[in-house]
Amino acid sequence: MLKERLISAMIGVVLFFLVIFSNSFIITAAVLLIVEIALWEMYHAVGLGEKYVLMIFGAFVPVVFLFDFPGEIPKMSYLVICLYLMVLFAVLVIRHAHYTFGDMSKFFTITLMVSLFFAHIVWIRKEPVFGIWNTIAVFVGAWLTDSCAYFAGRALGRHKLAPVVSPKKTVEGSIGGIIGAAVFMVIYGAIVGRFTSVIPDYKNLVILGLICGLVSQLGDLSMSAIKREYNIKDYGNIMPGHGGVMDRFDSVLFVAPIVYHMLKILPIFYVTIG
Repeated sequence: MLKERLISAMIGVVLFFLVIFSNSFIITAAVLLIVEIALWEMYHAVGLGEKYVLMIFGAFVPVVFLFDFPGEIPKMSYLVICLYLMVLFAVLVIRHAHYTFGDMSKFFTITLMVSLFFAHIVWIRKEPVFGIWNTIAVFVGAWLTDSCAYFAGRALGRHKLAPVVSPKKTVEGSIGGIIGAAVFMVIYGAIVGRFTSVIPDYKNLVILGLICGLVSQLGDLSMSAIKREYNIKDYGNIMPGHGGVMDRFDSVLFVAPIVYHMLKILPIFYVTIG
């Protein structure tokens, strides 16, 4: 099991950097693939796996989000949200004997959350100057929180954090994850500053790390709560030793939009002019 996890992790890291440092089209295509797999996993997890018509409709939603790089007014994204909601209600009216309002609510929530939240990764990457480094910060904030929380929990864990949702997680592990995210965000900034011409803002890196540490765990626990409610262990088995896409990217899902909007207020890198 450990060997499988390590091999999967190494392959994942190589693919990650190949995609991050590639062109815009490849990044968008990679995120779209992740989103479509995540939607498939989530639909099946909550009992919507046989609703093929609405699954097909849902599969088209992320395409618009990923290619609609938002400026001041991301009109296409707003339009698609409205149209998608209208389509769901139209299906509810026409096929009321086969679909419930609960089905529509789950479809709307899952499709919008997965599509829109993950789209922020593409939007961050498309930003000029710091797109690559800010995108990597998303994964530093998410995955390093997970790792630090795990090891802190193993070493110091005494008090259960959310015993019903995730019995193994502890308060001590959670605190370790938040602090660890801040520390590794600073280390990441120092590495980027050392090997590139950009200058890190360490104060903002600490703030971003702390926020990512908190939000990352919210994403993890939220997806665990869904698994607990529907009595499933993993969302899938596409990644040996790691489960499905949503098992590996649940924290990234929540961190991406937070990083995107936080960087508008507190940039973590800058360049000197002149």
